[in-house]
Amino acid sequence: MHVLFNDIIQTSDAPNALRSPALSDTFSVSENMTINLEGTKQINCIGIGNTDATYFTVNGQTINFAGNGLYLFNISTPLNLSRLEIETDATFIGRLGTGLAMRIGTGVRKEPSFNSTAEPRTTLSGQVVPGRGGHIFRAVSLDSRYKIDETMMNEIKDGYRYISMGYPFFINLEDEAYKLPFDRLYAIDRNQMTMSFESGVKRFLYSRRWDLEERF
Repeated sequence: MHVLFNDIIQTSDAPNALRSPALSDTFSVSENMTINLEGTKQINCIGIGNTDATYFTVNGQTINFAGNGLYLFNISTPLNLSRLEIETDATFIGRLGTGLAMRIGTGVRKEPSFNSTAEPRTTLSGQVVPGRGGHIFRAVSLDSRYKIDETMMNEIKDGYRYISMGYPFFINLEDEAYKLPFDRLYAIDRNQMTMSFESGVKRFLYSRRWDLEERF
């Protein structure tokens, strides 16, 4: 999987709605956008959440929007940019993220699930009364054994200010899509408030189990 740990949009001059973790906080788009970054940064992806767009072109890199999550640019080396030039047919966007997508290999075992927070009840006569409110969400558990290197750890460290506040990750699961019913997510890790890692080898390589739950 690929994960955006350090979202540099958070320190840019992007509108507040595009930096909000809640995708219901939307920004109305009426023209092409320019977002100034905090200095020159490396990027190789774009994270997108809650939009009616069909495409985005970011500094010449075009992606087709197909759901909330992380989109990788078709490039071999990251772009060095001080601002984002964005063209899109969107009329609104919930959140944007960019930076360096980190590729973390995962084990053979994949544990996807479909979940609901609704609370139906059964009457004394055996009838089901559907639960009111609640929402449906996807989740997946993935294990990465000795795949987290120093570069990834530094990206987690640099982005942890917002990770620790519960900001969801933009995630790309195209590497795992052969065994999963979805290929990207906008999700939290259930344990991101205390991110612990395990190591059992002499090199700078760590392991971690990722328990991801979709957010909106």
